[in-house]
Amino acid sequence: MQDRSGRHWVVWGILAGVIAPLDGVWALERVQPADATLDCTALQAQTAEMDRLIQAGSTERTVGTAAAGTAANVGGQVAAAQVAGGLFGALGGLATRLAGAAAQTAVEKQMGPDEAARTLATQAGARKDFLTRLMNAKDCAAGGAGQPLTPDAFDRVAKAPPIGTIAVTALSSASVQEGLQQMPPPLDTAGVLAGRLDFKGKKVFVSEFRVLFEVGGEVSGSTRSGYLLGTDYGSTRATVTYKVSAPDIAAFQAITDKAFEDFKARMSAAGVDLAATAPDGGAVYTATEAASTPGQPVTIEKNLGHSKRRFVVLAPTGMKLLSRGLAGIGAGDIGKRIEWSRAGWEGVAITQTVSIAELESSGSASSILRRNSSAEASSQLTVGNAPDDFVMQTHVGGGLVRIAEPVRVPGSFANFRTVGGFDSRTDTTSQVIGRMQNMMGQGANQVVRVDKEVDLDGPSLGRMALQGLVTINQAMADFARSSL
Repeated sequence: MQDRSGRHWVVWGILAGVIAPLDGVWALERVQPADATLDCTALQAQTAEMDRLIQAGSTERTVGTAAAGTAANVGGQVAAAQVAGGLFGALGGLATRLAGAAAQTAVEKQMGPDEAARTLATQAGARKDFLTRLMNAKDCAAGGAGQPLTPDAFDRVAKAPPIGTIAVTALSSASVQEGLQQMPPPLDTAGVLAGRLDFKGKKVFVSEFRVLFEVGGEVSGSTRSGYLLGTDYGSTRATVTYKVSAPDIAAFQAITDKAFEDFKARMSAAGVDLAATAPDGGAVYTATEAASTPGQPVTIEKNLGHSKRRFVVLAPTGMKLLSRGLAGIGAGDIGKRIEWSRAGWEGVAITQTVSIAELESSGSASSILRRNSSAEASSQLTVGNAPDDFVMQTHVGGGLVRIAEPVRVPGSFANFRTVGGFDSRTDTTSQVIGRMQNMMGQGANQVVRVDKEVDLDGPSLGRMALQGLVTINQAMADFARSSL
């Protein structure tokens, strides 16, 4: 490469001394002694090279189509084995099959990064993180060679935690209180809700206020095995699972109680005649189900197609929940509905969902059309509702309100740590099965699973979850005011 000043930069020349062999494997150190002397141009060049190394070896959450059984490849090997078997007997066929398996192994290695490349990609990711921090510290965005750093300033950058991670105070009923001390302002509510509601001239009774807190789930992408023009393409599947390492029901309870008090205050300010308990004589729907309590969590799972999310179900302290079946909360008490209609009463059930993960999936397709699968789960707090839930469902007038635009709350509140997984490309049994499939002229299958644990920061989660719930509360209050 050559910049405008005429200086020549050769990427591997810049990296001399950065990547060094260690026990036969190339090792890439996160911080190098010469890094303090690099100017912005050199830092940018090295960052670009880190991107190349990451792309070349990054397969943790992406898996490519396994080598296919074709007439030119495996199919040819099987045919040759049959000919050899006829000429030289079983020994010839076996020898040719073994040669075919060896050739197949070479093909598989060419189709995806080997272990050394994957290791180097991980190391390159760590170094890119440091280089990015160093460029920010030197103010490289302003152009030029950047601001010089003192040895102490450089040392602080070198010792800083990786980008995207935060210092975590374990989630607990005590730690979450720090984020609940002050009521956060609502975020923008424009376009958040959609539906129909009629509270005009009615007294409204809250039958339930339900908050679902996400504590785990999974996301996957896949390709289906396909056959085209003599080629049998193998299938692929990439899956990422995640779970909260230490969910604390008491902490979720504190957030729920705070959000319910805010809901009642905002609805009252909007002019809604609201009551938090059912009137004497019973309601259209009778709440009988227990919500989560410390030591007795109530969990539900939502299947969203290429992903699943698992939640614990919370309600304000002392409140029961409505029973739900395949048809939701069902028809209720028809007689009570008639009585409530005559009395000018309305009931409402509230459901909000606090999600902690942003999920990415390549979806599902034929391996003929797409040659790889990918999936990812990362930190993002969002307040909304699941596809089979409404944020507001009334019991007499049939009003239904949904969250059209979930609220994305800005800020960091969790670390997603990779703790394990499975890769069929490095599993001996899977490799043997794949080679047997190839010998039969079939494309082998590839599977990658990444397991993550989520460490929640109590103060940040409390503040951000409450801000998202407050925003939905305000949107509901505005929606209710417009119906009066």
